Amino acid sequence: MFSSTDRAMRIRLLQQMEQFIQYLDEPTVNTQIFPHVVHGFLDTNPAIREQTVKSMLLLAPKLNEANLNVELMKHFARLQAKDEQGPIRCNTTVCLGKIGSYLSASTRHRVLTSAFSRATKDPFAASRVAGVLGFAATHNLYSMNDCAQKILPVLCGLTVDPEKSVRDQAFKAIRSFLSKLESVSEDPTQLEEVEKDVHAASSPGMGGAAASWAGWAVTGVSSLTSKLIRSHPTTAPTETNIPQRPTPPTLRPLGDAGGGQGHSRGQQRC
Repeated sequence: MFSSTDRAMRIRLLQQMEQFIQYLDEPTVNTQIFPHVVHGFLDTNPAIREQTVKSMLLLAPKLNEANLNVELMKHFARLQAKDEQGPIRCNTTVCLGKIGSYLSASTRHRVLTSAFSRATKDPFAASRVAGVLGFAATHNLYSMNDCAQKILPVLCGLTVDPEKSVRDQAFKAIRSFLSKLESVSEDPTQLEEVEKDVHAASSPGMGGAAASWAGWAVTGVSSLTSKLIRSHPTTAPTETNIPQRPTPPTLRPLGDAGGGQGHSRGQQRC
């Protein structure tokens, strides 16, 4: 059914995936479902593209090494860099923040920092906020050296962002990362414990905090999709929502994400 060219059927299957994903075994997902679902990333209808992003929240735990760490990351990188819809770029970043713990250690090291850094340069303000929150949600997956030399310089650049919502989240994340660095500086024996997840194999248990943080991606996707289906299949809506979600317990609470697009002062969310 996922191979159908009927868009109405495909989007309905994506919307209902949560109802049947638990009944699908990993071989079926990897050989019969995922190869067809990923075509949705290339669909000209933004509603299907975004529902496809949403489906990855459900499929990722069942994907094999090649599909998750290679094929999916390739599509996510393209969506982040080239999709014309700001909410889709934003929710791709959010989804990556949630599934980051499922990636292999080498893929996490190669992908996460560059992906969230890319998001912080997005013209869509909500995407920039998502990049900051992505760093926060996956904070346990970075070495102290990466926090100091790669992540903090990116976050510091956002303290002069045109949008106050971006600046606010950047300052909160900076304080959180600095707190971790200072704790290790005061007591170097904490380093091993702080970095215990950095080189660990992929594990669903590592993603609990990120999962709760990224839950709002689902509602954002549903809102955008319903508007696109009802009215303008090829244009982005003027407003969608990002509900508040808690952040990892070792980070300071991060508030609601929002912002404008380009140089517009109007509020637009993914």
